[in-house]
Amino acid sequence: MVRTCDEKDILFETFAEITSLMSSGKDNRIILQKIIENALSILPSKKVYLIFLDNRRIVKYTGTMRDKSKRIAVEDIPASAGIVNWLQREYESAKSSEGVLSLDLSMIASEFLLEYDTCSTVVSAPLIAKNSLFGVIIAINDQERRRFTEDDIHLLTVMANQAAIAFENYILYKKLEVESITDGLTGIYNYRFLIRSIKIEMKRASRFAYPCAFIMIDVDNLKEYNDRNGHLSGSRALRDIAQVITRNCREIDLVAKYGGDEFALLLPHTGLEGAMRLGERMLKAIRHFKFDGVTPELITCSMGVAVFPDDARTVETLIERADAALYLAKSRGKNAILSYRELDLTNPS
Repeated sequence: MVRTCDEKDILFETFAEITSLMSSGKDNRIILQKIIENALSILPSKKVYLIFLDNRRIVKYTGTMRDKSKRIAVEDIPASAGIVNWLQREYESAKSSEGVLSLDLSMIASEFLLEYDTCSTVVSAPLIAKNSLFGVIIAINDQERRRFTEDDIHLLTVMANQAAIAFENYILYKKLEVESITDGLTGIYNYRFLIRSIKIEMKRASRFAYPCAFIMIDVDNLKEYNDRNGHLSGSRALRDIAQVITRNCREIDLVAKYGGDEFALLLPHTGLEGAMRLGERMLKAIRHFKFDGVTPELITCSMGVAVFPDDARTVETLIERADAALYLAKSRGKNAILSYRELDLTNPS
């Protein structure tokens, strides 16, 4: 089939628009919907499905064309082990047979397509980028317009490639986003994200008139533990401590790595009494944890607590005062928790 100049212009504009959306880092949902809209416009299709795997979750886009009007619906559907394993099996088979992916549409039809769709001519293309299979795009022929041609199948393949690249970029962006706010060793939030979160929480607490507590945590005897067991054991111990702290927190609490062997906790809607109670529970959990898998009490921690707005009204002051209470707890024998208020009482002005 020879395409007219108008059709070629539409194709060029279509692919230029999608490329622009991908390079500007738009949400992959916007890009995928745009690909479906363009498939409905360019191909003689009455319906286009785009099915892709997000981990083991399946997301289904359905684009329909009625009276030159396009409609797109998005739904999460239960992950079927059959479809996930089938797609992966087809992909592995393609890699070992000259790179040709021959999809068995009867599986997709039974899982995703409506009964009347299966009576029409159907073409499909896999979503593949850098040796990863993300899903499949399927077009249902509208024979009142014209039948599918080889050119249409080629165009669908190009659109599938664009969809796969968009999703791959989305995964990469999310990975970089997570890496930018988490500590590489422990997997909890890092210092930069902690400071930003404290600022936001202070504004929120001030606006709605509730307290929030901040706890500084320092590992008491990590150097001795490292000298005795090696630095790799010390790194594992820091990861274990992060997990113990996280397990003893609420979902709304923020756990972060503050420095080398220091951790921090931001506790929204929490006053001094609640923070002290939580801290005591964590000290006990850390003390009883068997870092070598056998012996408890190999490592302990000390903690200092300060509360907004009673003890401090700025981020810097809140941290300084929690740190001062932590220092006093360590100087009094370690394995303890003290509040800035207690420090204030011992040094009256």
